[in-house]
Amino acid sequence: MSDLTPSDSRQVAVFDDRPFFEKALIYGVRERIVEPQRLAAILDDAAKGMVQIAEYFGTQYLRPNIEEARTRIVNLVSLYLEEGCGGDLAKAARSLRDNTFLSHSRGGSEMLKRLWAMPEDGSYGMLVRQSQKQFLAEWSLRTPADYRQLLEQRQGYQLTVSAALWFAEVLGVPASTISTVSVESIIRTALLVNLAGQAAASVPNAAEFAATLAVIRKKGVPSKGRKRIREVFQSLPDAYHAVAERELKKLEAEDLPKILDASLPLEELMQELEPLYFLRDFGPEDAGQLDAMISKDWHRITRGKTDDSSLLTVFVCLAADTPPRPVLTRTAARTLIRKLRADGFQRPPVLVFIRGFAPYAMQADLETLWNEFFPEAETYLLDASDTTLSQALAFLKENCVVV
Repeated sequence: MSDLTPSDSRQVAVFDDRPFFEKALIYGVRERIVEPQRLAAILDDAAKGMVQIAEYFGTQYLRPNIEEARTRIVNLVSLYLEEGCGGDLAKAARSLRDNTFLSHSRGGSEMLKRLWAMPEDGSYGMLVRQSQKQFLAEWSLRTPADYRQLLEQRQGYQLTVSAALWFAEVLGVPASTISTVSVESIIRTALLVNLAGQAAASVPNAAEFAATLAVIRKKGVPSKGRKRIREVFQSLPDAYHAVAERELKKLEAEDLPKILDASLPLEELMQELEPLYFLRDFGPEDAGQLDAMISKDWHRITRGKTDDSSLLTVFVCLAADTPPRPVLTRTAARTLIRKLRADGFQRPPVLVFIRGFAPYAMQADLETLWNEFFPEAETYLLDASDTTLSQALAFLKENCVVV
């Protein structure tokens, strides 16, 4: 018998790049753990298993499929043995002696199926995912090291999902009612509403979220909010602490400075932060509340004008990257035309402005107005042959407000 200890055998495994099954089998035969009769049974089972796997993923009648099936079954057995035996060759050899080869292959397959069932990312309620067969096809060709790396990653996702569901319950949201959503957004929302010191922690709608931001901006984070956060962490299961602390640090480092920056318009702040938080569905009844909060800035920019000509004047200014105004002098109009010919005439800034500033009920009509106006405006305003700017100016006077 060899004087290799289990520790020695693990060291051998580290420096030997053969599949773990092959190393364990050779070790077992050499150490007479696996007797000739048992070796024959393993080889017989391997041949049967290869045919079954080749048929499952393609056909048993093509040599490349059989060769690939050999790689798959060796990988599955290696995965099961290496993970189950902790890399100990002696322990793995005894497992080959005491259990059938196909049971090891099934064990590896079950490990991959459990890995497949774990979250692929930090979202909840994902509707589309890789099929189990596709996953097995890919991962039965991968190494145990690849498996461990993905396992660690998906365990992290699983922990984050579990933590998010705990926070959702605190917010009074059953898991069954949550559709596809970033789980970090649930945790972040729970932390924010508690940090704001609101009377009852619940999932806000868009208007309530804006109100929360406005309160923090005006008064800062209240002491009772810090106290609420401490209470949340005291009741939080230990397993979720690291996840919650990570999201709290993000909130404090990335979101709070923006919330407290009074120079950043509330509408722009909402555009930046809303995608990062979990909010109730936004309905018409919520639109009125939100409009009431943001209408002050909309009216300030449009000066209360609601006619198409005044609004198109504001939009043209934004598209030319100049301060928005609902009326232009002839001189200002000519300056604007020269600028947009030099720097460009952009459609997206106006759409961003509409979605961030316009009252909810008006947004769809305003987007249609702008999208229909833009191509014709682009033709006239960017016409290089109009060297005197007369045609461009006439177009602006016809469609906008030029005095």
